[in-house]
Amino acid sequence: MGDEITIRLDEIPLKRSDFDTQEEYYWTYQYRLAACYYIPLLNARGYRIEAKRILDIGCGLGGFPAAMADRGAAECVGVEIDTDVRRPSAGNRPNLRFVFVDITSADALEKVGTNYDLIILHDVIEHIPLVEKEKFLSALKQFCRNSTSILITFPPFYSPFGLHQQSLLKSKLRIVPFLGWLPLGSLKPILKLLGEDADAYDLLQEIKDSRMTIRSFKKMLARLGFSIELEQYYLVRPTHEIRYGWRTRISSIKNIPVLSEVANSGALYLVRPA
Repeated sequence: MGDEITIRLDEIPLKRSDFDTQEEYYWTYQYRLAACYYIPLLNARGYRIEAKRILDIGCGLGGFPAAMADRGAAECVGVEIDTDVRRPSAGNRPNLRFVFVDITSADALEKVGTNYDLIILHDVIEHIPLVEKEKFLSALKQFCRNSTSILITFPPFYSPFGLHQQSLLKSKLRIVPFLGWLPLGSLKPILKLLGEDADAYDLLQEIKDSRMTIRSFKKMLARLGFSIELEQYYLVRPTHEIRYGWRTRISSIKNIPVLSEVANSGALYLVRPA
């Protein structure tokens, strides 16, 4: 993969067949999601990213921070723990850099820096093991200043695709909703029969072991002293609009036990540390 990737913002949905590699497709997906949805959402909230310092934790291929760097952020830092991820270089973006580190490690602050204006956790918290989630969120505070906002998104675990089957599987099983409700052991022979990759079961198990629900997330924020500035839910997530062409739909289902967890395919929060 070369240093530069063509930015395709005029296609809905993005088609994997239009890209030479999976990396090119996914980078463009991330870039488009940030440029066409999350940056406008922040602008509508009166939060402009121009001249801001932005930290994207769990940045994957780096499309998110690249979009924000192109929109005038003073500095964008993408953090990943996986050193094997192939991503384009920062290219001609002097305001963008990548750091490979676990943010809960002792040397994270030295490598990443502090006093960021905006921290992004886009579909990251649901991958953190249950026993590590509070430690992980607490670690964010070391990168903050008093006015820092933190954007957090995730698919609630008990929602139709909370097991991430649509992105982790390749067979028709990927379009079957509510797989997370089933004992995963019962899926093992089915995954093999349908020709799924050998590691498919382990990937699904990781999501199930790290499951993130709306109720537990909000309780965790309260325990750690984070205040909620914005709380928004989706019947259809922006990710689904870009990937599949389904129109984004904001949900009015909020604070209704069980129904909120099942009906909402996505949750979004802007929070601040105490």
